[in-house]
Amino acid sequence: MSANALQNCVVERLNADPDVLAITGEGRIFDRLIIRAEPPYLVLGETVTTDFSTGEADASEHRFEIEAWTRQNGRKQAVELADAVRAALHDADLTLAGAVLVNLRHERTVSRRAPKSGLHVARLRFRAVTEP
Repeated sequence: MSANALQNCVVERLNADPDVLAITGEGRIFDRLIIRAEPPYLVLGETVTTDFSTGEADASEHRFEIEAWTRQNGRKQAVELADAVRAALHDADLTLAGAVLVNLRHERTVSRRAPKSGLHVARLRFRAVTEP
């Protein structure tokens, strides 16, 4: 399925990006929120995949979120990490296994403080279109 191939390539790109790694360090991308993990780190959030086929070609639209969680320097570091993620992925030319990435675009970033934990989070939303 192209959603899994897309996620794998996104994680691979972020794990190799020097600006992301300068903030998070290695091995700091999770597919779920890890309560005991020490920030900063990235969490793969919600993904919604819909049919985006036309009369001539099959395609899928993927809207997915990545959350940048930080403690140090509060919202400033969360936004810096979000900016690094956006720069690494917006208009990225990724090679997917079993699918073709037509485009990958950043749509928005929303940042806030999580009241219970005191952590800051910036939630990025992306839109990608793939063809089988």
